[in-house]
Amino acid sequence: MRDYDWTEAWDIYYLLRSLGVRDGVVDVGCGEGQLINYLRSRGITAVGCDVAENGCGAYCDATRPGTVPNGRVWVLQHVIEHIPTETWFPLFKHAFETGVEYIIIVAPGHFSNDQTHTCNHFIQLKLGIYEGRYGKVVMCGLNDLKQLLRQVGYAGVVTFVDTHTLTHPWDLDWIVIASRDKHVLRKLLPWILRRKLVQLKALLSMP
Repeated sequence: MRDYDWTEAWDIYYLLRSLGVRDGVVDVGCGEGQLINYLRSRGITAVGCDVAENGCGAYCDATRPGTVPNGRVWVLQHVIEHIPTETWFPLFKHAFETGVEYIIIVAPGHFSNDQTHTCNHFIQLKLGIYEGRYGKVVMCGLNDLKQLLRQVGYAGVVTFVDTHTLTHPWDLDWIVIASRDKHVLRKLLPWILRRKLVQLKALLSMP
């Protein structure tokens, strides 16, 4: 089990603030509920769901979109890599049709030898099987995911490297943000500036 990354929770919180979101957050695949509790402690109403009965929230199965609670924002933090790629389209189409304004996806860009992953990690190349230093592995195409989100109706889809990666490039993760508003980057400017300041402070403090 992956140790929870609190830097990502911090990043998601400020991302939601920049988008003007104070309620209606659904943590899809919430695990033990760390993100939900973090957001609630900072005044954002959030609920969670997962396939396991672990106390974080309701039952849901991302391969059965109708089981995911309705909300304004879906957050999939290290969840998409566990979902079969053929179910991505119906999942996100359901989100769009039920009024989800934003989808926030945190996905691994670094190698992870996890048997529960349907793909090893995300790269700029297309979805497929690639052979490298770790042998043959299935990798998901980051641009494929962005294109799929646009196909279901999201007008603005942008990608960032997560905050932790700014100072730890060996632990690369991606943040994908899908929005009904094609001008979503304008809303994200305060969040982007804050991230840059974090990066600068971290780099200046490094020995």
